[in-house]
Amino acid sequence: MPQKFYYRARDLSGRLVKGQVEAESASAATAVLRERQLFPVELRPLKEHHLDLRALLRLKAKSRDMAVLTRQFATLLEAGVPLLTSLRVLERQTKNRQLKKCLAEVAAEVQKGRSLAEAFGHHREILPEIFLSMVAVGETSGTLDKALGRLAAYFERQADLTDKLKTATSYPLLVAGVALVTAIALLVLIVPIFADIFRQMNVPLPLPTRIVMGVSYGLVHYWYLILAVLVAGGFGLVHALRTPKGKEWWDRLLLRLPVIGGLIQKSAVARFASTLSTLLATGVPLLQGLAIAGRVLGLSPAVKEVEAMEEGVRRGERLSALMARGSFFPPLAVSMVAVGEESGNLDGLLAKLGDFFEREVEGTVDRFSTLVEPILIIGVGVLVGLIALSIYLPLFSLPGALSTQMPGM
Repeated sequence: MPQKFYYRARDLSGRLVKGQVEAESASAATAVLRERQLFPVELRPLKEHHLDLRALLRLKAKSRDMAVLTRQFATLLEAGVPLLTSLRVLERQTKNRQLKKCLAEVAAEVQKGRSLAEAFGHHREILPEIFLSMVAVGETSGTLDKALGRLAAYFERQADLTDKLKTATSYPLLVAGVALVTAIALLVLIVPIFADIFRQMNVPLPLPTRIVMGVSYGLVHYWYLILAVLVAGGFGLVHALRTPKGKEWWDRLLLRLPVIGGLIQKSAVARFASTLSTLLATGVPLLQGLAIAGRVLGLSPAVKEVEAMEEGVRRGERLSALMARGSFFPPLAVSMVAVGEESGNLDGLLAKLGDFFEREVEGTVDRFSTLVEPILIIGVGVLVGLIALSIYLPLFSLPGALSTQMPGM
């Protein structure tokens, strides 16, 4: 069944155009655009309101999987193994099912006489844009092995940074999850027992105890309503964040958060600089490189700035001057890009910029982890302590309540 695709493409004059096209698949949409003499730099299916399980399964390949694939591919080609044989070897070795299927189909198309870039281009839904662009440039220039080697180094750095972030956040998330489960268990299992006792003894309850018991009563008797509200709210939030305005609002909110906002910005700048450096070093034109690097930012305000930079570069303006006009890229990034433009070594300075901000992210993550872990542990103790204290507070009034009920004692 035909579906609609959103595209950003370059025409013969290099002008960036946007629009929608209807086709049976991504490859068919690419063919339609080329018939119109448009060369896509971004092509993605428009999201429908219904849940498409097949689309959910077609996730982009992870950086770690791409790092292994490109490193092995580069090694095979450097060793003189023929292209088709290399693809067959990679197909047998890869453990990722999507990549295995992709490699099998690419090998079949290459055997029929298609170019490697064209064959990989039919799998845009799972392959990163930087991979497709650098394979095309490497194949055209006869330096495919070197392009794949640079890609391998790029994906390895991205995977290492992602692993570092996951490792740093996993423990705090685990502690927060344990705290939530513990609090719910106390409110659902323990607090109702004491509530019945206090009700039977007619013990006066202080405000903290009444609040905790009210929450406990709601969890026990109206859990289905709470669950329904949470699920509906979650779906509503996800739907809102999938809209351009919703995503932009969320991205701006994240960037304003203390510590986390700076971490997100540094991580995005590192990805942008590393991506653009890798593309330029392989021979990808600056305009096409900006279009690809802008998408790895993943933040709406930053993407808008990069799109404005693309238009400025097309008019002949300097990249550093365009970066300085925005608010996303820090002054250090602007200065290093300016030095790179003056020296004619833009890709080298961008590589250093990416390395610098990657180290900054790692340092921030380490400091954040060191700070947040004891705070979370103290927070768990305080939460459990407050619930326990709210239960024990009425016990101090228990002797008075008993003497009132038994005057003869």
